[in-house]
Amino acid sequence: MARTGEGGKWAPRLLIAPTVICALALTVLPLGYSVLTSLREFPLGQSPVFVGLRNYASLLHDANFHSSLGTTLIFTVVATAFEFLLGLGLALLLKEEFSFQGLIRSSLIVPMAIAPVVVGIIWRLLYGADVGLFSFAVQALTGKSVSVLSSTTLALPALILVDIWEWTPFMFLILLAGIQSLPQEPFEAARVDGAGSWNIFVHLTVPMLKPVIVVSLLIRALDAFTVFDQVFVLTQGGPGTTTEVATLMIYKTAFRFSQFGYGAAMAMGLLVLVMFFSAALTRAFKSSF
Repeated sequence: MARTGEGGKWAPRLLIAPTVICALALTVLPLGYSVLTSLREFPLGQSPVFVGLRNYASLLHDANFHSSLGTTLIFTVVATAFEFLLGLGLALLLKEEFSFQGLIRSSLIVPMAIAPVVVGIIWRLLYGADVGLFSFAVQALTGKSVSVLSSTTLALPALILVDIWEWTPFMFLILLAGIQSLPQEPFEAARVDGAGSWNIFVHLTVPMLKPVIVVSLLIRALDAFTVFDQVFVLTQGGPGTTTEVATLMIYKTAFRFSQFGYGAAMAMGLLVLVMFFSAALTRAFKSSF
């Protein structure tokens, strides 16, 4: 009996062992190798040289990296704010049963189902200087021929618009599911007491939806903070460094300029910033509701 008990004790651990090993292999090992890489330099044609924290010290004084972080922050804040507002508006508008409800909802989530690289290609055609719809619209409004992606004023808003188009459905789905899961009794009681739609929304819907709002904003903001695909396909950081986000700068540093150690240090710095960003967002959301 004792042996049977010991076998039963170890059986669950043996069953989950392959999953744990795969998880460690896909997370801990690459992270550890990245940290090791960030402590070295890789001169061309020579063996790697251990330099300690030199790459991190250089990172603190790198104005270009700081600028890319600022661009990333602007992109994240503006895109996430618009996606949340539009997603919430669509969720409130489409929460009731109506004709062709399934068709409309399915149509709304199509952008999210398209691969980000394909989204970038589609919008690159729309922004094209010769036949692009948006360049034509700008020319019709201003009377000047303008390439949207080559404009230092329009390039970043153009990227933000692409992100809003692609990821507003994500916000819509999460918020719609949250709204439909709310208990109906408080809303019915409020209507009986004569409360208007705005008061019901402010005093009932928003407070009860708080956990869903926090999770949706946190997930979307963290994802937007590490945007890469659309920027790489549409502008590659241009014109100049107007749209150069942190992930793109890391890619260029490591794989175009072959500064693998410094690129790894940038990646580690971005990881730390994302962790602090996540903690700050969580605390801000909890204290604001």
